Amino acid sequence: MIKPFNPLTATASDHLQQLSQGSLTSVQLVDVYLAQIYARNDYLKAVIDIVPTERLLSQAEKLDVERKAGTLRGSLHGIPILIKDNIATHPSLSLRTACGSFLLAESRPAKNADIVDKLVDSGAIILGKANLSEMSYWKGDGLPCGWSALGGQTQSPYVRGGFDKNEDSPGGHSSTGGSSSGSAAGVAAGFAPVSIGSETNGSLIMPGTRAALYTIKPTIGLVSTQGIVPICPMTDSAGPMTKCARDLAIMMDVLVDPSTTKVPIGGYTSCLNMLMADLRVCALDPTKWMLDEQICKPDKGASEQMLRDNLAAYKQIESHAKAFHWNVPLVSPSDLKAREEESLYDLYDNDFQDAIEEYLGQLESSPVRTLEELIAGNEKMAEKELPPGYTSQSRLKRGLTHKMTPSQRSTTVAHLRHTSRTLGIDKILSTYDADVIIGPADSDMTSLAAAAGYPICTLPVGYLNLNGRAFGLSVLAGQHGEGTLIGLMAAWEAIAPTARKPPPSMG
Repeated sequence: MIKPFNPLTATASDHLQQLSQGSLTSVQLVDVYLAQIYARNDYLKAVIDIVPTERLLSQAEKLDVERKAGTLRGSLHGIPILIKDNIATHPSLSLRTACGSFLLAESRPAKNADIVDKLVDSGAIILGKANLSEMSYWKGDGLPCGWSALGGQTQSPYVRGGFDKNEDSPGGHSSTGGSSSGSAAGVAAGFAPVSIGSETNGSLIMPGTRAALYTIKPTIGLVSTQGIVPICPMTDSAGPMTKCARDLAIMMDVLVDPSTTKVPIGGYTSCLNMLMADLRVCALDPTKWMLDEQICKPDKGASEQMLRDNLAAYKQIESHAKAFHWNVPLVSPSDLKAREEESLYDLYDNDFQDAIEEYLGQLESSPVRTLEELIAGNEKMAEKELPPGYTSQSRLKRGLTHKMTPSQRSTTVAHLRHTSRTLGIDKILSTYDADVIIGPADSDMTSLAAAAGYPICTLPVGYLNLNGRAFGLSVLAGQHGEGTLIGLMAAWEAIAPTARKPPPSMG
């Protein structure tokens, strides 16, 4: 007998067990998640493109037949998933790859991104593409997180009243955060049990914490970025967005190239048995680590609640951890700047043109092949691409003009690595003989992770009295520390089983 399930709370792990028991089919999964998308997406705008229903049901039915015959393609056999709209899919999958852009919606990738092939080979059913901050938030300064010309404004399923750019800052408390906005909101809203997002600096962590999800940006290089619309290859990575640590571990076992790291024996799922008592934790001072006011408009009540609840989470972790060190002196993001025009964001400006033009050049067909053509193309269709209030292309334009000499770039990269690694994360972990560093997710910890190329993840903690949006902690680990972070996520679930809650307004 087929058992009903709640898409707001169901996990991929739940579904895998139900599928193996025969109490659920992949066809039913597709039906339920499509129904949820069609019922809620007009408002949430978390999904920007959907595979035709007939194709999805045919694929699901085929996977059901294979399962019944005892043949499983992989660990995600029959599980629906959403992927961010900057991840290339060949047109044969019946999806565009637009990065939220009307111009790129007309492009045709020559092949799938590597991670898409991995997902398909594992048996996943790609339902559609998730909306995002256009060009992964590398179009223009001041544009709202979660907005794209093609997909509109992604809304949070948690936030009462929604986001209005005239009332809040680009990444304010009513925002989904970005750029993996739809990937996060889609999972929280029950559009799919899991999704894939990507991050250069904050694009998984910010929307992940605001959707009460477990997400991770892996060590740079562990997950292939081939076929993903880039910003800066030195700091770009894809990562999973999930409702539980087990789902994240399963996804990591699919996504990570084992030739790039030492995957734990038994895979990342073997780390789920870790206890908080096994972990040595350093904590950042939450009064010093917070988001810039230009990104997130301050609210006294929200700030006080996040401080109070995050400190309570610290104490809860301290009471179980093997060791706990308060207010460790980790270098700040301001220390990452070597000198004027030699910062992390200057590196992004410098590297963007070569990276995006390499991607555009590999497309089978595209209306634009250069950054200059992309900017000009947006101006030609300004009514769609640059509507009133959304006219900025400042980040795209800086990619044409803001250049470093090879010597400046080399100096900048060396400074970023030395400061974030040797003087930063590595120093703290070594000095305190620690495994991880925790701090508020509403902070610039992601810049240190980006500069170092080290992994960072989220832990859900609470929900603002202000408007219901979720918040939590971020956690840094050393290079290739994904197993430790997954273990910590599982340990947090064990001691804080009610920290993650579905959006009450959608119940």
